[in-house]
Amino acid sequence: MADPVRKLIDLEKKMFIMRKFFAEYFRRTTSSILHDEPDFSFLELKGLSAFIDDQREYTISEISTTIHLPLSNITIIINRLAKKGIVKKKRDLKDKRVIRVFLTEKGKKMRREFMGKRVQEVKDLLGRLSEEDQNDLFNAFETATNIFQKIQYS
Repeated sequence: MADPVRKLIDLEKKMFIMRKFFAEYFRRTTSSILHDEPDFSFLELKGLSAFIDDQREYTISEISTTIHLPLSNITIIINRLAKKGIVKKKRDLKDKRVIRVFLTEKGKKMRREFMGKRVQEVKDLLGRLSEEDQNDLFNAFETATNIFQKIQYS
């Protein structure tokens, strides 16, 4: 059996390489829209990406769950997006405590452009790989995700 310290060092090296890759991926897939919208933050962009169905209304809790941020952060992000005319908020008709959020036409357009650029970046990135390598990568991410869910911090 390999030395546990050596295994840990090797694992951390691999994790660092993956972190670097993902940081670059997110930089490339967000930089153009952040450049075009200089007063737009990365967290606001992340909030915008939570609207998977741009025709639907979402609760703050649903947005929080989708993008894995605390409710307090989501409230701040949604308020900023509302001030910029990206989203609108309204009270739920049945439960007045619940706030529903939906994209404005400006928000829908911005989201479509942002997601289009992200999709193109992924196509360009994966286009460098064979179909077999793409499948291997997808399967590796699926396996890693399942394992991370078993050991995640609570």
